[in-house]
Amino acid sequence: MSEAFDIVGAREAEHAASSLQLGSEAQMREAASDLAEAERAYRVELAKEITRLKADGVAWSSTADLARGEKKVADLKYGRDVKKGVYEAAQQAAYRHGADRRALGRLVDWSARIDLRSMGETEQPYKAIRGPG
Repeated sequence: MSEAFDIVGAREAEHAASSLQLGSEAQMREAASDLAEAERAYRVELAKEITRLKADGVAWSSTADLARGEKKVADLKYGRDVKKGVYEAAQQAAYRHGADRRALGRLVDWSARIDLRSMGETEQPYKAIRGPG
């Protein structure tokens, strides 16, 4: 951006940034819920498989590793791991939107100072000032 915000532009930019932040937070809540559900399904199936293996006479020391190798359990673990990645990406997006809002707030503050200094007239504060000659 090469110019300072006017008050209308600043409010629109802050509203847009706020909407992005809210959307990001909603995605994070949904991803957390999906991850929790996947974790629960994986753990329940793992416990069932461990119990089944022990009932079949497999030594306790081997049941956990063997149970994790069963296709259904392994598929649930994979699904859980994918959902964990989605959750972590949503966390990063929420962090980025928060950082963007803070940067926008600083830009709006700067724009207000520019506006007060110039009495509302548009100015280009970063244009090079040429001296005589």
